[in-house]
Amino acid sequence: MERDELHDRIRRLLFASPALARAFARGDFQSVFRGRGIEFDSLREYYPDDDARLVDWSATARLGKPFVRTYREERSLTVFLLVDVSSSMDQGSGELSKLDEAILVSSLTAYAAQLRGLPVGCILFADGIKGSLPPRRGKAHALAVASAAQSVSETRRGTELDRRGTELGLALRTVSHVLKRRSLVLILSDFRAEGWARPLGELARRHDAVAVRISDSSDLELPRVGSFYAADPETGAEAWLPLGSKSFRERWRVSGRARRKACLDACAHARVSVLEIDTKDDPALKLLEFFERRRAK
Repeated sequence: MERDELHDRIRRLLFASPALARAFARGDFQSVFRGRGIEFDSLREYYPDDDARLVDWSATARLGKPFVRTYREERSLTVFLLVDVSSSMDQGSGELSKLDEAILVSSLTAYAAQLRGLPVGCILFADGIKGSLPPRRGKAHALAVASAAQSVSETRRGTELDRRGTELGLALRTVSHVLKRRSLVLILSDFRAEGWARPLGELARRHDAVAVRISDSSDLELPRVGSFYAADPETGAEAWLPLGSKSFRERWRVSGRARRKACLDACAHARVSVLEIDTKDDPALKLLEFFERRRAK
């Protein structure tokens, strides 16, 4: 999608940002993700109406009576976006590509964060780190974050494919190094990459991570007519696609389902929440539904 058309769509969706900001504000994100403040404050003696899950068993055993951990509400939570701008994100069977959908989601999130006065930053990655913006507050910075992925996409248009593959693992390790305080990290990608499961688990141990898996119907279903050569956007390897073959379309479907399952399994193992968004979905509605579900839990 062209820049002006995409910006028009973003502007039409921005009416949802106040609603998203309100969803984020319930507990300042913490109630959405952990149910209580995330910064450890101190120990105190256990009271009969305390949540038993807060008992610090080491201190209890050492001191001979029950103690609980208390947490300090962190009001300045950082929102950080990892946006995949690799060649596979150009895939799209309809009006929007996966990258277009990722840009819409990141834009809505950035604007919602700035409405709450929260700092927001981003890292853009493909076969390496392609750009970054440090966490800052303000409408101008939110606009810069919203425009960053589109700018990188246009710069890379027509260049060589990502023959080294998508460096999602590198991006995850980079953000783990950059963010010193616990933050909300949204990873927007189709997760067509290798070697990212372990870095994701390491990131999730220190931050609230959400995997936003961007998909397209062509991941599973192909047209029933035609045949042509195509290049893998991640490796550049060429292959003949006999779309008229029922067995080939079934193998494609099985392969797509296997990639999805592998992604969901890796996220479950890392205890990372997954938000799945298709290129035909309304990104504002999907974000609102996701945060409402998290709040309800």
